[in-house]
Amino acid sequence: MRKIPLAFWSRHLRIALRYGTPIKFANLGRSYWHYLKGSPQIPTMPSFLKVEISRCCYVKCRGCLEKKQEIFYPFVLYKALIDKLKEHLFEVSLYDIGEPLHNTEVINYIKYAHRQGIGTIISTSLSLCKPEKFWKDLVLSGLDRLVVGIDGISKEVYNIYRTCGDLSLVLSNLSKIQSYRAQYKNSMLIEWQMIDLPWNKHEQGSARRLAQELGCESFRLIADSSRRLKYEQENAPRRRNCLLPFIILIVNAFNQVRPCYKIYGGNPILGDLGLSTFEEIWNGEEIARIRDKSKIKKREYCRTCRE
Repeated sequence: MRKIPLAFWSRHLRIALRYGTPIKFANLGRSYWHYLKGSPQIPTMPSFLKVEISRCCYVKCRGCLEKKQEIFYPFVLYKALIDKLKEHLFEVSLYDIGEPLHNTEVINYIKYAHRQGIGTIISTSLSLCKPEKFWKDLVLSGLDRLVVGIDGISKEVYNIYRTCGDLSLVLSNLSKIQSYRAQYKNSMLIEWQMIDLPWNKHEQGSARRLAQELGCESFRLIADSSRRLKYEQENAPRRRNCLLPFIILIVNAFNQVRPCYKIYGGNPILGDLGLSTFEEIWNGEEIARIRDKSKIKKREYCRTCRE
């Protein structure tokens, strides 16, 4: 079983310490205890929320298997989720498959969570045109962490993966954000994220240095999605249950609850919040098949996963 690196958890530690309360920490601790036990039903609430506020994207990443659509998660549904879960939430991630900055209300999504004492994270390609005021508002919105996907520092390398992306536009937008951060002495953190690909290895060192020069607080090299295909080919059943369904609720732009943010192409869902209540899904039969130590080994996608 692959161990999750400490660097992954450190990304969330700052937010947890900033927005944590005794109730939130107690809930998370109890959730972890039920994970160790492999409890199919749990009395705890999600500590983390992931909402795909946009399914729209035009960058056309080479490894993306999901169809993009002009669909945005309604703000009214988002507010209802936050209101229901806010007492236990440390943070909300406002992205999944689409580009969140295409949602015209993205600033309001961030501000609403921030006012409820919940941290916010967004992952973006930054390859989109926005008015100058937008970048200022983004910096001042209360956003805690901005993850920027840049997989090459030359146009030739960058566009192999992000086939319709514009590297010059990305770096220009990043500079605007950094300028406003400096002007307002803003505490938002920026992470340069780079997918480890065969064709960009010679640029990884330079990208790390450039990220530092541009004022990014961190540089993160991540494995590409083909790793999951290798898990399936190895066909070795997992040895333990998964932590995710004990601590996080993942909602896509269609208001469906997904079991995992690492599974693409098959779009498995645990339920539809438009047809079922949160309680029915959070402790329903589908999620129990992942929480249960014995049943997860028989579930498609989860059976051979090493995460």
